[in-house]
Amino acid sequence: MTLSDRIVLAALGLGLSAFVSSVAQAGDEFKLVAAQPGEQSPDQPAGASSTASDAPNESSQPASEPYAGGVNPNARFAFSNQRLHEDPVIFWKGFLSGLRGFEQFYAPVGNPLYFETPFNTSELRFVYLNHNFADGSQLQGGNLNVVAMQARLALTERLGFIATKDGYSWLDAGLVPSSNGWNSISAGLKYAFYVDREQELVMNTGVRYMMQSGEAKVFQGGVQELSPFISAAKGWDRFHLIGDFTWRAPLDSDDGNNIIQWDLHADYEILPDTLKGFAPFLELHGLHYLDNGSRLPLSVGGLDYNNWGSTDVAGSTVIWFGVGARYKFSPHASIGADFEYPLTNRNADIMGSRWTVDFILNW
Repeated sequence: MTLSDRIVLAALGLGLSAFVSSVAQAGDEFKLVAAQPGEQSPDQPAGASSTASDAPNESSQPASEPYAGGVNPNARFAFSNQRLHEDPVIFWKGFLSGLRGFEQFYAPVGNPLYFETPFNTSELRFVYLNHNFADGSQLQGGNLNVVAMQARLALTERLGFIATKDGYSWLDAGLVPSSNGWNSISAGLKYAFYVDREQELVMNTGVRYMMQSGEAKVFQGGVQELSPFISAAKGWDRFHLIGDFTWRAPLDSDDGNNIIQWDLHADYEILPDTLKGFAPFLELHGLHYLDNGSRLPLSVGGLDYNNWGSTDVAGSTVIWFGVGARYKFSPHASIGADFEYPLTNRNADIMGSRWTVDFILNW
């Protein structure tokens, strides 16, 4: 068994342990929601009276999930604040519904492959990305178009499965012939280890594994990568902050570069009564190449598009900003868009400029 195989198995083992622990915790909570009004809970003493269930009782739901089946009252949407369902218990409590109570936040748009929020949701996210290379960069100008669909599945209230990279690319750069092909695939797990709904604060950690897939003609594939990350979100009424920190580690240092990435997102509901569910935002992204690889003889890296294992990027940094907005139609659907532009030398890497649009469908 190779070292890379051992690392992948260890990561999967840690994820499985967290899953088993979360299911065990969900099983205890399931007992609380399984008992209907007028019925005796399995843990209720035989002689205890059940008439108290006829009276209003705020403790009938676990204190850790005050918005189960509902929506945070501070959340605003354009058309409806109501869910189309009441979060029925499927298998165990938290499956599909995930972590409720943070619907007032607005999901980021930029750096969609690596900017992972701390929210545990079940959703489909459709992404379109138009990326332009600077004429003075080593790729000699041109552009890249990507379409993809991300999927997230809440396994328990706090544990989630994420599939963040897939899709199809059309590459038209001056350095190489125009091509189109399939992207690499990434998936992983994340776990919300700190949740405080009253303070609008949540923190999450997780890890992704990128398979050595994708087509080389569009600069995909060629490397296996593990990317552990930590993310957090904090809200102050109409103002929200979201950030994350990611280490991208190739399983073979010759095939890829070790990369550190970080992201910040800040949004504000400017007209909460007139434009319900609408918030403009600013984002800041940073990427630092820590070492050189030996796969591609380039002085530019793959940024967030892929890990190229470039031979001459160690010590270089790319920082770019984004400006955009998100419009939330209901708790089930939203659309977002942003424009991104580099703050560092745009000729030194592949970030010339970028437009990103997404559409999210939530359970």
